[in-house]
Amino acid sequence: MAMRNTALNFSIAAIAALVLAQNGSADAQESSHHVAWAPSYGGSCQACDLRGRNMSGWDISRANYPDTDLSESLLRGTRAVGVVFTNAVALNTDFRQATLDDAKFIDAHLETSRFDKASLRNADLSRAVMTDTKLRGAILTGATARRTDFSGALGQRADFSGANLGNARFVNAKLNNAVFYNAVLTGATFAGADLSGANLSSMRLSEVNFDGATGLETANFENSCAAAGTILPAGVELSPCPPLEGTFTLNFD
Repeated sequence: MAMRNTALNFSIAAIAALVLAQNGSADAQESSHHVAWAPSYGGSCQACDLRGRNMSGWDISRANYPDTDLSESLLRGTRAVGVVFTNAVALNTDFRQATLDDAKFIDAHLETSRFDKASLRNADLSRAVMTDTKLRGAILTGATARRTDFSGALGQRADFSGANLGNARFVNAKLNNAVFYNAVLTGATFAGADLSGANLSSMRLSEVNFDGATGLETANFENSCAAAGTILPAGVELSPCPPLEGTFTLNFD
């Protein structure tokens, strides 16, 4: 009988310990800001409220997050290749050093977010609002950013090589030593921007507005030309672009 009582007491104690452990785990989860998904989660979460979540260092590649609110969230160092963030809201979100290659930020609101040293190769940022974002050292080679608003952005040393920046806005942006080599800038505006040491080489500058831009005397315009409608500050001269051969239409809308 004593042995049975001992076994019964042990079972009750074990169950009580398990319940306490589960309750403690639940309390810890409730107090945590981590999203309750596996770090390799790559599913769908449309119009989800992920404000203030910590997803740093996770792999959410190929996930589908349209219309999601990621404001104040941490995605530093997160791998998010090919993720769909169309119409997402990510105000003051930390994307530093994240891998966002081929991601879609179409029509997204990304004001005041941080993309320092992030990789956005071939990403689609069309019509996104990126005012006052931090893009220092970010890589946007081959990206599409038509009608994207980068006004007030801090884009020192950012690399936009080969990007489609048709009708993009860089008003009052800080673009010291940024690279725009071979990018499409038709209709873009750099009014009031700081382009000290920027690489603006090998481009056909058509209808580009540099009114009030500073630092252009130290920028590299090698093999670039100015076509109709381009506005250059006083003292900056470029050779006129030769007429385009053939008849075709480029759509930058």
